[in-house]
Amino acid sequence: MDDLRILIARLGWPTPAARWWTMQELAKRLGALGTTAETEAALLVLLHSRKLEAEVVEALCIFWMAAAEYGYVPSPDLPNRIPKTSLLSNLFLENLGFEAQALDADLKAAPKDFKISGDFDGVQGGDVARIFRTTLTKLELRTKLPLIRQMAFEWAQNRTTYPEAPLQGDTWHFARPLGKGFVGPYSARAALRAISAYLRTLVVAERLWGLPSGVVRHFALKALPIHPTLAALRPSRPAWVPVRGDFSGDANSIEGILRGVVHRVAAERPGDELIALSTPVEITMGRCVEVSLVHWLQAGDSEVADQDLASHLDSFWRDMPMLPSVSTTPLDKKTWLGAVPIDQLLDDRSASLPLAGRMDFGRMGYLQLSLYPSRLFVPMLVGAAQTEVRQVGSTLEVLVDEQVVADYAHWNAGWGPVHPGPLSGACGAALVSRGTKYREIPAAEGHVVRSFYLWQVRLLHRSNTYDEFGETLKSGVFFV
Repeated sequence: MDDLRILIARLGWPTPAARWWTMQELAKRLGALGTTAETEAALLVLLHSRKLEAEVVEALCIFWMAAAEYGYVPSPDLPNRIPKTSLLSNLFLENLGFEAQALDADLKAAPKDFKISGDFDGVQGGDVARIFRTTLTKLELRTKLPLIRQMAFEWAQNRTTYPEAPLQGDTWHFARPLGKGFVGPYSARAALRAISAYLRTLVVAERLWGLPSGVVRHFALKALPIHPTLAALRPSRPAWVPVRGDFSGDANSIEGILRGVVHRVAAERPGDELIALSTPVEITMGRCVEVSLVHWLQAGDSEVADQDLASHLDSFWRDMPMLPSVSTTPLDKKTWLGAVPIDQLLDDRSASLPLAGRMDFGRMGYLQLSLYPSRLFVPMLVGAAQTEVRQVGSTLEVLVDEQVVADYAHWNAGWGPVHPGPLSGACGAALVSRGTKYREIPAAEGHVVRSFYLWQVRLLHRSNTYDEFGETLKSGVFFV
């Protein structure tokens, strides 16, 4: 079997996770002595054949991943094989030790008689993630520049790149039999065209309209295919993760199952604790079950009775706190996160604060959107000035003062071309502590610190597979 040919073919699949995993495998081949020459030759041909700026960037990601993970030294001919330059292609080239290429070729502002086409508006939020248009809309309000119109013009211009299939078929032709309420892949040809139009619009704004280069390069990072810290992260399902359980029962029976999960973590890793977990545990055509729980501390007198804590803290699942990224080089493999003040975490009425939050969207890659909106857990360390997140093996490690305080793993639990929209992510993920330093907080004298888990079970159900899923939410807390 020609593995290399099959892997390169998979780079054209309109499924984000498949492309990400394929990049990982090709980077591994590129960095292995026995397969470097063959893989490099094939990838240079692939790079030269790319027709859109975003396609070029995805191909360059493979070379960058091989250099970062396996010590690969790129061919001197690499810059000569780039047919479409962009802010991001230059970013990867410079990181690989080459000079940036010219960006001002063929730049043209949208003419006065240009009209935005209906398909540009129609693909937003369906075939194309809204983040690119939303980002330019906000920037347009600040700068008064016609950025959306320019992006639509670039979209119309690159339609001729693939005249036979500018939208790469109809994903929903295949997904429609699954019923209503599914979320699409956001990575088919339409998305690559939109991302390319977004990148060209930023260059037009800089070169023709004088938008500051620092602003332009900051917004270009939103079009990264992969988050540099997550680039080599691979699925790894811990043995203690619940595979299936009866989550249709009452709160007591659900609590019993989840207590068992917490105990299994403690048994498998003595001295460590489960901080956060969120995963689908059942996905069928008629029923989906998603389980989430997060460790909390209660330090002080609460005005909320224990039995009312879950309903009182209900908004947490919608507005989980997010740690802000600290400025670093764009392709730094480590991510540095700033602290969140305790008064922003503490719920005054219940005297409680969560011990897990989310990594922010600073360098989020569009091929990794299955991890979002609430799967990239990090500990909410009170009093820590900065938190370091780095990839080690198949997991992420979280460090404070060079000491590992937690590790993160994710696994396949529902990935596919589409998934039910109400799920908060299309994979499973867990954050587990290394020791107990992560939950050390200053407590007033005389206050008793109590520990509990806030949990939520989301049940999606339907009797007719053509209908949209109905949703039932159950929640509760249990003290440990």
